[in-house]
Amino acid sequence: MKSRLEEDRELVERTQTGDSRAFETLMRRYTPPLARYLHRFIRDPHDIEDVIQETFIKAYMAINRFRSDSTFSTWIVSIGTNTAKDSLAQRQRQGPGLSSMGDDDADSKAMMEARADLDTPESRLETKEALALLEAALETLPEEQRISFELRELEGLSYSEIGGQMHVPVGTVRSRIHRARVTLAAALRAH
Repeated sequence: MKSRLEEDRELVERTQTGDSRAFETLMRRYTPPLARYLHRFIRDPHDIEDVIQETFIKAYMAINRFRSDSTFSTWIVSIGTNTAKDSLAQRQRQGPGLSSMGDDDADSKAMMEARADLDTPESRLETKEALALLEAALETLPEEQRISFELRELEGLSYSEIGGQMHVPVGTVRSRIHRARVTLAAALRAH
């Protein structure tokens, strides 16, 4: 019987060869523990959901750089932590939402290693290519989804602020952003 570590490595290898279902298995496996971890820093469940979705998109885009000498769980938590920190920096302009995250976590060494792994000339080129791909995919979204997504992700507006600007209920905003993320994730996976 395989250990969880062996199963994870096999799923990562399958993902690296283009098996998106293997990555979906990793997402299902690590979304709950990542959500519990992020809950220590993020109060709003919708913000947690946003950070988790962004974390897995980043992980998928960087999966070919995953080093098998670390565990997938440590890697995904470090990406999630960095994504939450980036989200905190972006949203500090708009008031409270995320609490302060310390750099003295027990995982800080692993987080620093993961960040160093992601900050190479190759990764910057891949990021540039991914952003171009994302921009092209954004153009294919229905207008309401695209605008809602851009207001949330690029402008950093809250769901209620977006609803106010677009004159729709918050639930509609959440639904549009969720559908946009699913469509964009599928487009990125296809490449």
